[in-house]
Amino acid sequence: MKMRRNAGRTLAMGAMATSLLILGTGAAEAATGTLEFSGNGERTLTNPKDGACYKLAKNTPPWDSLGYKKITNHTNKKVTWYTADNCQGDGSTVEPGKTSESSPTWWPLVSIRYVKIG
Repeated sequence: MKMRRNAGRTLAMGAMATSLLILGTGAAEAATGTLEFSGNGERTLTNPKDGACYKLAKNTPPWDSLGYKKITNHTNKKVTWYTADNCQGDGSTVEPGKTSESSPTWWPLVSIRYVKIG
């Protein structure tokens, strides 16, 4: 009898621990709102997934990957934009409600090619 009671408690404790672990990991969610890109045309990302790296660059001659000049963050999460492939290297952070420009003098050579949410 005592063994069954302990087994039930162990099972309940395991279920609680699993629930806390799942809740504590903060599963990836989408940012709410839009990201607007301009310069080199216009583009909008709506409710981008948190933690995802998005390729924005257009493969247009004479440059291999022509990106955007400006980004405006209308989401509820910070965004980091990159000039390097696959969200690698140093990035520039744009807080919600703010706008960032890649380079007023070196664009399009220095352009927003990738963006990561969160």
